[in-house]
Amino acid sequence: KLEQKSSTLRVTSGNDTLDEMCGGGFFRDSIILVSGATGTGKTLTVTEFIAGGAEQDDRCLLFAFEESREQLFRNATGWGVDFRKMEEEGTLKLICRYPEVAGPEDHLINMKTEIERFAPNRVAVDSLSALERVATVRGFREFVIGLTSFIKHKETAGLFTSTTPSLMGGTSVTEAHISTVTDSIIMLRYVEMYGEMRRGLTVLKMRGSMHDKEIREFTIDGRGMHIGKAFKNITGILVGNPVSIPPNEMDRISTLFQDQQGR
Repeated sequence: KLEQKSSTLRVTSGNDTLDEMCGGGFFRDSIILVSGATGTGKTLTVTEFIAGGAEQDDRCLLFAFEESREQLFRNATGWGVDFRKMEEEGTLKLICRYPEVAGPEDHLINMKTEIERFAPNRVAVDSLSALERVATVRGFREFVIGLTSFIKHKETAGLFTSTTPSLMGGTSVTEAHISTVTDSIIMLRYVEMYGEMRRGLTVLKMRGSMHDKEIREFTIDGRGMHIGKAFKNITGILVGNPVSIPPNEMDRISTLFQDQQGR
């Protein structure tokens, strides 16, 4: 049965600009999917999500299936976040496992047990794509539905990552299977412009809330993710084929949409 509660309370993503794009942050009991190619910033998004929770005295639980504890400590430190201190203070628990050590059913049982024991306010999984490798299509979907429904029943915010197979765009198999059970989808993309690789971010879906629909450029440095202005006069970013559009063509397209809305 669909018996999940629905909260109107908001929690921070850990990034002020992303909060603004999401209409004021994530809902307390929402499931967020962050999708992107390797190196686009998915683990950083998880790190900021956890750091934002720690600032609000939230208990955070991170299931990592692709990196070890020491790698996570090092990466977080590189972005100005002290995971080791958070764990010592009891606000963070890291659980790192190889996805191949168990099937999806056993992983689900173990994850539910850890959530019951630690009673977190936030749960992050990095990444679902790693678990997908050890499951059948049906088994993986049942795993995702079981985990998301359990987290939502606890009124806990959950953030999952998914890796797209193509560096420049496209949809991951993981994303196709779980997009219907997630409340929000954030897409990270590489954007090739004039011989230079840039990064783009968009909030593709935000159930129950207005949200920013622009595709914005963002950069990453030692202080984390910095989301800037929208890409202008460019189309095809999400499909991995960005094309520059002349300003006069943009004006013509805008006029066409205005004419259709006026009919």
